Amino acid sequence: MEPPVMDLVGFLLSRIAEDTRATTDLAAAQGAEGTVDRLRADCAAKRKVVLACQAAAPDLRFLGARPPGLADFPLPPTDAHQLAALTLALLATPYADHPDYEQLWRP
Repeated sequence: MEPPVMDLVGFLLSRIAEDTRATTDLAAAQGAEGTVDRLRADCAAKRKVVLACQAAAPDLRFLGARPPGLADFPLPPTDAHQLAALTLALLATPYADHPDYEQLWRP
């Protein structure tokens, strides 16, 4: 069963929005505007990558296609759809401890 693309994209966009809000809180608390500007730019870049991957029609079935014993090694993608899926999955890995993260997304 293929995981829904929108769920992974929506999950990532929500986490990126949370990270963006957290940078604003960081700026207010610490006055670290230079660092905060870089973190905001990082969030904006990630959002663009997620939207570009969504537009590429990611093949999320690829994510669960690892042979037994190779669960910790992502397979190399063979087309743009698989590359988009792998990119989304890799972007989601820092959020693997979030309650909405799906193990099906694990690259």
